[in-house]
Amino acid sequence: MQFKDIVGQKDLLARIIQLVKDKHLPHAMMLSGHAGSGGLPIALATAQFIVCTNKQESDSCGECAACVKMQKLQHPDVHFSFPVYKKKDTEIPLSDHFIQQFRTFILENPYATDTDWIKYLGTTKQANITALECREIIKKLQLRSFESEFKIMIIWYPEYLDKEGNILLKVIEEPTKKTLLFFVTEDMDAVLPTIQSRTQLFHLKRLSDVEIKSAIMDSGTNEIEATQIARLAEGNYNYAQTLLAHQDENMVEVLRNWLNWIYANKGIELVKWIYALTEKDKEYQKKFLAYVIQILEHMLRYKHMPKGELALLDGELKLIEILESKGLSPYRIAEWTDLLNESIYEIERNANTKILFHALSLRIQKLVHRKMSVS
Repeated sequence: MQFKDIVGQKDLLARIIQLVKDKHLPHAMMLSGHAGSGGLPIALATAQFIVCTNKQESDSCGECAACVKMQKLQHPDVHFSFPVYKKKDTEIPLSDHFIQQFRTFILENPYATDTDWIKYLGTTKQANITALECREIIKKLQLRSFESEFKIMIIWYPEYLDKEGNILLKVIEEPTKKTLLFFVTEDMDAVLPTIQSRTQLFHLKRLSDVEIKSAIMDSGTNEIEATQIARLAEGNYNYAQTLLAHQDENMVEVLRNWLNWIYANKGIELVKWIYALTEKDKEYQKKFLAYVIQILEHMLRYKHMPKGELALLDGELKLIEILESKGLSPYRIAEWTDLLNESIYEIERNANTKILFHALSLRIQKLVHRKMSVS
């Protein structure tokens, strides 16, 4: 991972790069930002920059032996600790037991979350970072470095450290020479206060829609799809990638058709629409409902903001204008939003989606006073 591969966070990256060059990087860093903002990618890119044997002005070279090893997450002086679970009730799990899976998982998506990780492992068991793991961290950091000037430990999700995390306090406060610890968290409040107080905080900003849109377009996605995904992602690049994997049709058209059949009371067409939607996976269905909520939110802003500031596609703006002409009031929008949020909640709990979308369509239809087509 190189700094050039990271989405946004330019000010923070410039600060870290300068600290490394000035040899003032703190020995214990806390990279804190919400899901999908890039904490782990920054930790990986910083580690690669540090171990790189042919540093460029503002990035690792990406070609030396150290960079090649880092790009496989196999550098002998860069260690990882992360939440794991017991495969057997008699064992105490360690990160090293899962390191091959972790490498594959992170290389596929360094913006992934702990939820994604647990899902990837295919378990419902509680994950944590144990006392034994903390002692293993200390042992690794007491070893001499093999190839690099520094030994680096990346602790992903220190939120999973319970009171056992206090075992690490001495190594955080008084590490061996040339030792760096990078903590990567999404919830600073859940990290032990004793660890917080011994680290220097580096706060990640929420990614802008423009930054996410640009990154998505760089992967070959067209501007319309990239705009929709960036807005739905709400600063979470990991979620943007999930949405991108399910982006196979224009949601403006999907929404317009749904509203057409609801307003026109065309039951047969509505049933066909529901069956087509529920053939897609549940992530797509949730994405669609979240998209409808966003359109309704933009509709509330429609009367009070210049059109150019709404960041809407032409088709979305036209749809909002039609709904406005049909008298969809703020009160009704609130009712619709409640129903949509309730439906997302039910999908997450494995509701039968055919029944759910039938019920949702009928409930919204009851809120529609006039039977007009949306076109």
